[in-house]
Amino acid sequence: MFPHLKSERVNLQLLQESACRELVQQIDAIHGSKVIVLDEAMIGPLKLVTKPTLFRERSIDLLPLKPEMRFPKELNNIVYIVRPQVALMDQLVAHVKTNSQHGRQFHILFVPRRSCQCIKQLENKEVMGAFGRLEELPWNFLPLDADVVSMEMLHAYRDVSIDGDTTALYQAAIGLVQLQRLYGRIPKIYGKGVQAQLVWHHAKQLAIDEMSLYNGDKGAIDQLILLDRGIDLLSPLATQLTYEGLIDEFYGIRQNQLTLPAEHFPSYNAVNSSSAAATAARAAEESERLLSDRGQCKTLMMHSGEELYAELRNKNFNEVRMLLARKAKEIQEQMNLNFKQQSMKEIYSFVRRIPQMLEQKRATSDHTSIAGLIDEQLKSDAFNDDLAAEQEFMVCADIDKSSAYIEDLIARRSELRNVLRLICLQCAAASGFKEHVLYHYKRKLAHVYGLEVLLTISNLEKAGLLHVQTESRAYAVLRKTLHLTVDDSVEVSPKDISYVHSFYAPLTARLVEHWLQPLGWQTLKSQINNLPGPTFEDFQVPLIGIRGHHGGGGTPSETSLLHARRVVLVLFVGGCTFAEIAALRFLAAQEDNNVQFVIATTKIINKRTFLESVMGS
Repeated sequence: MFPHLKSERVNLQLLQESACRELVQQIDAIHGSKVIVLDEAMIGPLKLVTKPTLFRERSIDLLPLKPEMRFPKELNNIVYIVRPQVALMDQLVAHVKTNSQHGRQFHILFVPRRSCQCIKQLENKEVMGAFGRLEELPWNFLPLDADVVSMEMLHAYRDVSIDGDTTALYQAAIGLVQLQRLYGRIPKIYGKGVQAQLVWHHAKQLAIDEMSLYNGDKGAIDQLILLDRGIDLLSPLATQLTYEGLIDEFYGIRQNQLTLPAEHFPSYNAVNSSSAAATAARAAEESERLLSDRGQCKTLMMHSGEELYAELRNKNFNEVRMLLARKAKEIQEQMNLNFKQQSMKEIYSFVRRIPQMLEQKRATSDHTSIAGLIDEQLKSDAFNDDLAAEQEFMVCADIDKSSAYIEDLIARRSELRNVLRLICLQCAAASGFKEHVLYHYKRKLAHVYGLEVLLTISNLEKAGLLHVQTESRAYAVLRKTLHLTVDDSVEVSPKDISYVHSFYAPLTARLVEHWLQPLGWQTLKSQINNLPGPTFEDFQVPLIGIRGHHGGGGTPSETSLLHARRVVLVLFVGGCTFAEIAALRFLAAQEDNNVQFVIATTKIINKRTFLESVMGS
């Protein structure tokens, strides 16, 4: 169903197929005519599990959840797929009271698990009798690509660090156990950070509790690295300069889809392609129209199944410009073939390649349009001034005093989110502000933006993004020992992961890079002691092993794996950026590392979405 998820060692199609089977079982168990009502946060994740044809074949309509809804009288079943949130239950209660009729039942499929509080709310409102099935769809990790899975929990970091709600950590632990059921026991575990350790503690306990379900087979994944977002708060605040990272920052990539006004794409109606890519895009657009009220837009699929996008996504934007120009030239040369000088066999071969060339032309045209939109953004003075300020902070230039650039932004009443981002970035680089500097910023912000900004600042402090300096200067030390900033970073055909920010190597990715070296973990342990939270390692011996399908094939022999690339699952607890993903993919592409990464995260974030979540926007 989703061929772009397939890979040799860890086939994430298994994860998607498992989730789809669970959905089908729940839907088919409800007899009679039905409609599915989706919580807004479930519209995107559902597309990662199945395609619209599943519902068309069963004559099931999909509707977005709204506070007030009226359903046709002929419908026997109203099926809700929702997150376990009490606030959503109030909407369902209202629906029951306005749509109840003889022979009609309401059903709830909670994702990823049922909530006692939600059930209690339905009981308190005296509507439990109207509900039939109250089940759960245990979708903890959802596959985004052949090497990426996500919990799609945008507020995971905020929930834990600000609200004290550790649900996301427990859910991540359940997800790790589920992955091991599918792919086998992970023998070696390494991690850094408080939240990362809590996830592993829960996961290990769950494995012990369910020991009777498992045997001792080692699976397809060799090692697990858990990284707490809190150990590196600079990277999610920094501007990404990969193609995929910039697209996400400016326009937002949601569950592998980018939606932009159709007017930006001259070829939108010019090519009626019958390719799989075009068909998938049309299905995505149809789904968007059904579940939203947006005007005419073009939806593009953004995953490795799109050949050109797979080539461009992880590259620095300066290299993308060159590649697109070269692609356009190559296509033009192919299309302008001189038939007078060709044999009939060569002409026949050319005719057979026309659909492929038209698809390449469409993809190149689309990405040239997207790159043009990004280029306009990058030319702005505001973007370049912000980027220059970021890079000054990253090299620890004048970070112990208030920034004249930030003060000027405040004086001009610039966008508050961006001002706070730069302040937090400076704080991360300085490993905390001196008390008088933090007070100075607070006073300036309150004077210009109003006293209510102090509530936002309080959230940033709880999240560890703003704090007073301690004796530890972790970033300044690690910047030198781990070479986090590279003055002569190469953006085209790079040799180092710093290309993803044109200057700065994400700390998390640099840690993984050093861990790959012989005795890397032992060396790292002493270097990262100043980072917040515990440094831990563990081993899962066969007695608590977990039975799995080992990526879809038979159990590989020890001899066959002796020279195989080791598979490492890297779990970001609290979110990761596309730049960090690109850095890990770059490391995996280096033959000397002999490694394949599977990247798991609570959510793919960027500087805007991460800060908005913490701010409470």
